[in-house]
Amino acid sequence: MPARTERRRNMNALSAFHNLDFTYPRVFNKSDADSMAAANKYLINGTHLACYLSHLHVYKQMIEDNIETALVLEDDVDMELDLMHRHEQIMQQVYEQYGRDWDMLYLGHCTWDRNEPVRSTKHNVSLYQAEYPVCMHAYAVTRDCAQRLAVLLEERLTTVGRDIDMILAVGVMYGMSIVLGTSPPYIVQIGRRELVSDLALLKDGDTAQSLTQSTLFHLNMRSTDPRTLPAYMIF
Repeated sequence: MPARTERRRNMNALSAFHNLDFTYPRVFNKSDADSMAAANKYLINGTHLACYLSHLHVYKQMIEDNIETALVLEDDVDMELDLMHRHEQIMQQVYEQYGRDWDMLYLGHCTWDRNEPVRSTKHNVSLYQAEYPVCMHAYAVTRDCAQRLAVLLEERLTTVGRDIDMILAVGVMYGMSIVLGTSPPYIVQIGRRELVSDLALLKDGDTAQSLTQSTLFHLNMRSTDPRTLPAYMIF
């Protein structure tokens, strides 16, 4: 959101350091979400609905603009310093094992997945087919998948009162999409103790995750070195 100046500053720094060209789409705030929930009889509201609607808007924009694949990032992330090296490793594995036959690729996730391989080194990343991916702060999605998600999520707003990542995780579990994950994740959330969030800290747990070498810490833009943090979210 434009009002979140610290988050926009971080994202601009990540963009410049890694030579990434970000597009900032429309996002929804809590006030927008509550009004829409009341008017449309949605089963969720508040900040969780705002997140849901923001991702849904991205899928619709992909369809409208005929975007083949998009990398979707939330504005509370940090990245490994060797991001490009890790991403090249992962994409080579994607094309060798799946070609173009995949729907989503989670570059970041906040909980351990049962299909996740044992990590061999801190600098190599492994690909696996996710069983129950959680958190949506960093993932790639194809246009075909975005078309399916747009239909699914519109329908679920009035029939299932769940957060967007829970709806997608259940869909993956039942084989709706080919969803891949990276181990370890190389784009992670900064966490609510360092970066103010609209979500309640005690209710949802802290989202901070470890990095081998943090880009933002390297740039003196974080107070905590993520190497000291847990690998995954603590509830």
